[in-house]
Amino acid sequence: CQSTKPDPADSSISCRMHIVHLSDAQGCLPIIQEYKRFLGEEELLSVETCPHYLMMDDSMIQDGKTLVKCFPPIRDAGNRDILWDGLRSGLVDMIASDHSPCEPSMRNMESGNLKSAWGGLSGLQYQLQATWTEAKLRNFGPLEMARWWSENPARLAGLQQKKGRIAVGYDADFCWWDSEYVGAPNDYSKEYHRWPGTTVFADDTSMKGRVLGTFVKGRKVYDGVTDAHSEPAGELMVCGRR
Repeated sequence: CQSTKPDPADSSISCRMHIVHLSDAQGCLPIIQEYKRFLGEEELLSVETCPHYLMMDDSMIQDGKTLVKCFPPIRDAGNRDILWDGLRSGLVDMIASDHSPCEPSMRNMESGNLKSAWGGLSGLQYQLQATWTEAKLRNFGPLEMARWWSENPARLAGLQQKKGRIAVGYDADFCWWDSEYVGAPNDYSKEYHRWPGTTVFADDTSMKGRVLGTFVKGRKVYDGVTDAHSEPAGELMVCGRR
């Protein structure tokens, strides 16, 4: 993340910019802070990070563990703490999955060859538990989770008039959440994935929280108690931002 300082006399900055997959908090957040201060309330700059950067640090990665190869890489524990500080202060606006599945052979799990292994983590269905596990340790609650995962992403996509909140006139999209559950996700649910065994967090990672039900426009599409899925109820969402 490299940049020059913003020029207060420069009035030509008028386009939106979104920074994806923020990993290097120590190097980038000071620059982001300066630019957000310069841009003021115009909301021209938004920033996301990912659950694996918030839950993991490089001391947790075993040699040859190709499932956790990603770009940018997972960094040290100090950097992870600064990312959480960025979420607390609002410099980091939201969390996104960076879900990147691939065929198992591309992971090089048997050879452990990191250099040629696919870069990108898979495990979309475990993102909420991963985030909540670390968020709760830092005294965050459901309101912050909703802002990072729903409200701010809806605003980024220009869908804030019907998505991102539980309110009259909004789509009734929400999950029934057990915030006190502790255990590995695969202890209570089957791994619904095209390539089982290639996801992160699934098998032996004890995490907090469990989805007991998922609702799309008020219709229950997943029963977490029985681990049963209904027919899909979603629809194409057209970006409301121009």
